[in-house]
Amino acid sequence: MAKRKTIFIVLWIFIVIIAAASLVSLIILPQWKGIFIAGTGGFLILNLFLSMFFIRKNKMD
Repeated sequence: MAKRKTIFIVLWIFIVIIAAASLVSLIILPQWKGIFIAGTGGFLILNLFLSMFFIRKNKMD
């Protein structure tokens, strides 16, 4: 259980870093480049949430 908790903490840290980088790229980069990189970051965050859902559903105990 402690291993699962550390995995969730690491995934949450990745999500925060990716979200911050996506917002910064949306503000700094010119129009379509910023939108593309922010959209890619959003898609990656969605995949991380999906993996967190399946990790939580997996009953290894």
